[in-house]
Amino acid sequence: MATYPTILISCGEASGDLHAAALVTEILKRNPDARIIAFGGDRVAQAGAELVSHIDRYAVMGFSSVLASITKFARLEKKLRSVLRNGVDLFIPVDYPGLNIRLSGYAKKLGVPVLYYISPQVWAWGAGRIREIGRSVDRIAVILPFEEEIYKREGIPVEYVGHPFVEDHYLPEPVTESEREGVGLLPGSRLQEIRRILPVLLGAARYITERRPGTRFVIGRHPTVPLYSYEKVLTRFGMDIPIDNDAVAVMRRSRAILVASGTATLQGALFETPLVIVYRISAINYLLARKLVKIRNIGLVNIIFNDGVCPEFIQSSAVPERIGKKALELIDDNDSRRIMVDRFKSLKHTLSGGGGCRRVAEISEEMLRKRR
Repeated sequence: MATYPTILISCGEASGDLHAAALVTEILKRNPDARIIAFGGDRVAQAGAELVSHIDRYAVMGFSSVLASITKFARLEKKLRSVLRNGVDLFIPVDYPGLNIRLSGYAKKLGVPVLYYISPQVWAWGAGRIREIGRSVDRIAVILPFEEEIYKREGIPVEYVGHPFVEDHYLPEPVTESEREGVGLLPGSRLQEIRRILPVLLGAARYITERRPGTRFVIGRHPTVPLYSYEKVLTRFGMDIPIDNDAVAVMRRSRAILVASGTATLQGALFETPLVIVYRISAINYLLARKLVKIRNIGLVNIIFNDGVCPEFIQSSAVPERIGKKALELIDDNDSRRIMVDRFKSLKHTLSGGGGCRRVAEISEEMLRKRR
C-alpha cells in the first residue's frame, strides 16, 4: 500500500490477546510499516503492537465486579475513543463485548471502518444484541460455524474464518493414551475464578484420591494469575499439588481434566482429553446471567455440538463429590471415555476452513483499500 495505515485493536482479556497477537503477526507480514495500536496484553505487544493500556488491569468477572470498576473502565474507554479520533484507519475489536460494542458504535459515527474479529457470543443473549452489534460494525469475522448463518439472517456482512485453535501454530498433535497421566485442574484465567472454582476442584481431587489412592493431580496455571493466588488456596486446603506454568501442556498430557467453562474447554477437547466443565460465580451474578442468557449449555464444546457431550456442573450443582464421581468415570478405559474422545476427534474438522487469521488479515487489507 502506498501509505502506512494505523489500526487500533482492542481485545480485553487473555484469550483475545492470544488470538489478536496472531492477527498482528499476519498484518505486519503483509504490511511491515503498518502502525498497530492496541488495548491488549503481553502477546500482542510482543507481536509488534503499541499498547495504550494493558489487559491485566481489567481482568474482572461478573456484573458486580464490572460495576465496582466502572470508573476505571470509563477512563479506559475515554482513552480508546481519543485514539479513534486521532487518525485510525481501521478498528478491529476482538470479542470482549461490553467495551468493544460501544467502541465499535463510536468508530462508525467517526467514519472509521470496523472489522469485528471473534464475534462476542451475542447469540446467547438474544436477537436484540445481534442487531445491536450489526449496527456497530462493517464486517464480522466469526470463528464458530453456526454463527455465520445467525448474522446472515439479520443481513449483517459476515464471514466464517475458522477457529484459531485449529491453526498449526496453536494445535500440536494429541499425545497417545499411553503418554497420558493423572488429572489436570484448570480453574480459569481470572483471580475471581481461582478463588471460587479452585476450592471446588480441590474438593473433587480429594474425593477422587479417597477412592483411587495414588491418583496424580496437577494445576494448570494461567500466566495472568499470580502463583501465590493458587498457593493460598492450596494452603487453606492443606493440599500439596504441583502447579505447572504451562496450562496447555497440562491439558494435553492428562487423562482427564476438570476445567472452568471458557476457551480452555475447547482446547482440551481439541487435544482429545476427556473433561468435566465446572463453573461458579457469585449468587447475584448467577441470577442476573440466568435471566439474560438464552441457551441451555454454557460449555463451548457443548454449544458447538448442541448437546451435553461434556458434563457441566454449574453453580449449586458444582459439588466436589458429583464432579469427582464423573471424573472417575472418565479416567478409566471404558465406554464413557471412548464416546467422548470419539466425539472430540471430529472437532478439528468442524472448526477448520476459512483461512484463519491469514484471512482476517486479508479482510483488513480489503477494508483499508476501500477506505482509501
